[in-house]
Amino acid sequence: MKKINMISRVIMMIITFILFSIMIINEDSSWKIVPLIFALIVFGLSFPSTIFAKKIIKIGDKINNKLLKIAYYVFLPIILLLICLTIYVIVLYVYENFITTLNEKGDALGQAIILLFIIAVVVIMIFLPYIQAVIINILKRIIK
Repeated sequence: MKKINMISRVIMMIITFILFSIMIINEDSSWKIVPLIFALIVFGLSFPSTIFAKKIIKIGDKINNKLLKIAYYVFLPIILLLICLTIYVIVLYVYENFITTLNEKGDALGQAIILLFIIAVVVIMIFLPYIQAVIINILKRIIK
């Protein structure tokens, strides 16, 4: 199982690197470090998310009905998305009401990029256990 967990971490890191590379394909060269940063964040966060991924897998394995198991793995990301949206609304409320907005363009852009970075990391933290659980389930079927 440790081998499968490590393989899933590497797969998630590679997928993250590829997705962020595609996202910034038309940006200037200063953005080329972003895929590496997020890939390392995913790799680092995948260690504690393994605990939650194991719980997701354990709940999924207890479900005997195939239709209910499919519904579990389909509706779980919808629930996670609703959690992300709730956190996003809370962060925006805190940002608008308790953090002073800067007047200069450079400072405001820096503040916006930091907020975007924080939101991206929170979304990664929420979805990472689910993605890892799905990858581990696929790897368990491939590697026996």
